[in-house]
Amino acid sequence: MPQDAVPLVRSGKVDKRLFDVTGLVEQGRDDGSRDTLPLIVDRRALAPAKSALGVAWEGIKSGSDIAKVWLDGRVRLWDAESFAQVGAPAAWQAGFTGRGVTVAVLDGGYDPGHPDLQGKVLEAQDFTGSGVRDTFGHGTHVASTVAGDGVFGGVAKDARLLVGKVCVEDTCDESAVLAGMEWAAPRAEVVNLSLGGGATDGADPLSLAVNRLSEQHGTLFVVAAGNGGEDGVSSPAAADAALAVGSVSKSDRLSRFSGRGPRVGDFAVKPDVVAPGEGIGAARAAGTSMGEPIDDLHTRADGTSMAAPHVAGAAALVKQAHPGWSGRELKAAITGAARSVGRSVYEEGSGRLDVAAAVGNSVVASVSSLSFGVLRFPHQQLPPITRKLTFRNSSERAVTLPVSVDHPAIALGAKEIVVPGGGAADVEVTLDPAKVAVGPGGGRVVVGGIAVAVGFTAEAEMYELTVTTVGRDGKPSGAEVSALELASGASEDFAQPVGGVTKLRLVKGVYSVDAVVHGDAEHTWASTGKIVLDRPTAITIDARQGKEVGARFDRAVGRRFVGIDAVYAAGGVRVQTGVSSRTQDAFFAVPVQADAAYFNFGTFQIWGGGGHEYFVATPFAGGIPAEVRARVRDRELYEEKVRYRAQGAPAIGSRSSSPFYVKGQSITFGTPLDLAIPQRRVEHFTGRPDVKWVMDFFQRPVSQPSLGFDGHISAGRPVFTGGTSGVRSWNSAVASTDLNLRGFHGIVRSGNNGYVQHWPFAPGEPDASDEFVFGAPYVQARTQLSTVDGRVLAENDGVFLNFSGLPEAQARYVVDVEAARSPKWTPFAPKVAARFEFVSGRTDGNVYLPVPTLRISGAFDGLNRAPAGCRVFPVDVSVVPQAGSVGAAEVRSVTVQASVDDGATWRSVPVVGARARWKALVPHPDGVEFVSLNVKAVDAAGNSVEQKTIRAYGVNRPLG
Repeated sequence: MPQDAVPLVRSGKVDKRLFDVTGLVEQGRDDGSRDTLPLIVDRRALAPAKSALGVAWEGIKSGSDIAKVWLDGRVRLWDAESFAQVGAPAAWQAGFTGRGVTVAVLDGGYDPGHPDLQGKVLEAQDFTGSGVRDTFGHGTHVASTVAGDGVFGGVAKDARLLVGKVCVEDTCDESAVLAGMEWAAPRAEVVNLSLGGGATDGADPLSLAVNRLSEQHGTLFVVAAGNGGEDGVSSPAAADAALAVGSVSKSDRLSRFSGRGPRVGDFAVKPDVVAPGEGIGAARAAGTSMGEPIDDLHTRADGTSMAAPHVAGAAALVKQAHPGWSGRELKAAITGAARSVGRSVYEEGSGRLDVAAAVGNSVVASVSSLSFGVLRFPHQQLPPITRKLTFRNSSERAVTLPVSVDHPAIALGAKEIVVPGGGAADVEVTLDPAKVAVGPGGGRVVVGGIAVAVGFTAEAEMYELTVTTVGRDGKPSGAEVSALELASGASEDFAQPVGGVTKLRLVKGVYSVDAVVHGDAEHTWASTGKIVLDRPTAITIDARQGKEVGARFDRAVGRRFVGIDAVYAAGGVRVQTGVSSRTQDAFFAVPVQADAAYFNFGTFQIWGGGGHEYFVATPFAGGIPAEVRARVRDRELYEEKVRYRAQGAPAIGSRSSSPFYVKGQSITFGTPLDLAIPQRRVEHFTGRPDVKWVMDFFQRPVSQPSLGFDGHISAGRPVFTGGTSGVRSWNSAVASTDLNLRGFHGIVRSGNNGYVQHWPFAPGEPDASDEFVFGAPYVQARTQLSTVDGRVLAENDGVFLNFSGLPEAQARYVVDVEAARSPKWTPFAPKVAARFEFVSGRTDGNVYLPVPTLRISGAFDGLNRAPAGCRVFPVDVSVVPQAGSVGAAEVRSVTVQASVDDGATWRSVPVVGARARWKALVPHPDGVEFVSLNVKAVDAAGNSVEQKTIRAYGVNRPLG
């Protein structure tokens, strides 16, 4: 490389590939292959003659207005494969390139400076409030697949684009999507939507809008079928009018992620077609990294999002070939010309896109698919069902077309039809239910090469279950009703009762029915126990049989929360259900006998008042007993004297304690209840070995409503012993880096690989910490692993770091943590830093390394302040090995420095102690507001931890 090029390459101004001789030869950019050198200068394509490169080079070096120069390199034309796969080159050769057709791309915007999209976009509109620029990469990729230029190009390279930004990053507000659809439908013949929500029956707002706008404007909406695989075809691809697109690989293998039908509810055929959606190369928006970047201008991605623009581009070609066709006819032409890849109609629709065949067809079917829906059990007894297909000929010449079908249950009314020029002909399609196997099925009617997918689904043995719900007033009542099939674990929801009656068809089996029956400020939960459904069955759930859920205490307290939990063993999994509320509504449970092998039940209640808070969990093995109003005695509970501190000023705390207490329970729902802090109170818990408590605390300023989960602290999952007592502190300074919340935190090595997971703002209590999910909005962190001499081995923004490939031999390493935060609820610890130094060699399996860890606390007041103007204030320092480690050496020394000017200057302070317990004697000069601490502990093996906390705690004076 020329020396005058070195600084330009290092600074990033010049692409180093310009000096890769081998690479230039491989790409045909060498002197022997061409006389010019293709460049991209600030996204403008230039090709100076090689004889003039000296002059051009001097201009590049001195050009202060040139930000970047790339080699206009060559990449493998991956999409040349996908375009050939769908027949696009043959359509182009026939003169169909999308000229005169407008395609709207409603997505994440686009990169206006991208060379592949220059001159392509007629108009761009933002519906998100963030501007039309694509900051994620998805919209640019999709738009260029439709109509891009460059090495990858688009299916409809001469079509013009409308770009509507309806998504920010990878999420799209439905209101923005709807607004974009309203804007695009009257302006474009084809609209591409490479987005979607969950699977629906086509009655959701986006799907309904697709149907309405398609009918109103004749627009064709091409929509990605979704990447949920067997979870179904997403909205709005579920719309009748939508051309729903699934994905195949470049070898026509159905993509694992491609959304499959049938459509929810009516079992209609969806998706409509499939197209290439794996390894699709297209334009990469500047500054984005979506997919697998190829170079600065292109990236490769997978998804039905990538398949859909192939079809949208194809629709533009068909529209050019047949300008008078409506969106409905375009859709039928594309589905009719598709070629089966050997999958069912509910996986591929009519088949894989074939645009060459679509532009050449003059005959289209009246529908894109034909659905016979659900054949009710016993379907073999149903009479044959006949539907009519109409085929229209847009040419002037009559055509004679053979008619065939590939499923033995389908019969056709003719073996061939004659479709007159400008006219139509019909084909009767008859399905014989007696010849249909149970489950989803389908086939294809083919008329002269025009395919129409036919779908149907035969019910298994099913019976109607009728549930009547009666309220506590004896009148028919509304309710939420569901049925759980105990062999499979599948659950089905009933419709809301009408006149107290609701019905549902269910597969033959053994069920349990759950219901919540509602009254006026009262709710009754019921489970039926086992119901064998082998014939039409009717049951009644009578809320009058319910017993009140409650508790009786030694003192007067009020109920703050009540919850009912039930856990089923069904289908080899645990299914949890129930109901809960923080209102004062009355709750009841209907007694039922059941086997503990498949059903267990419990109630969880919170009561409080007069400085006492009760957390009562009552599990029951088997059914629901006749008495669910427990007698709760203080002497039988675990009692804890609790102190809640605030961070510098009075605030609002939110306390959550929720139990794992019902056999088989897999989740417990936290119930944060507010309390003023600072505060002291007594808390009582059910203490028994089968009840484990999840302990959480949150905090926020007095002026802030409860909008989120600020200032989270977790105290683990203790099991309490009834009849005993203890003390607990929440929210104490000093913040330090936690490695000990096992399961989440630690410095862990496995062989020569491993990870670091920590929380840099753990409170002073030794048994409390946090999980990053709650602190993420206001914490910035950096974690780094290096050798002791400073060579960086791994680094990452955040509180998690993976590392790999460490030497097998023992070596000394350093983990450095730096973190900052600025929440409204604390003036303390805006910045912290920690350094862990340790020796490590190859391990067998996961090993928590025996590094020392710190917890720092003191006798702070309720606002985490120490006395002002005192000569000595003892700060407690606890030094323990990382939880789960073995072989830790004894602590040899602890040193402490203090600062009263936010770390500008530091002063060593006396330290006394031994082993795990030490005290630093910190002076507080007059006028001090905050004290910062730098604490270091070293063990006998030379492993060490150093913790620096700016504004570790306050002094007893008003804090600004």
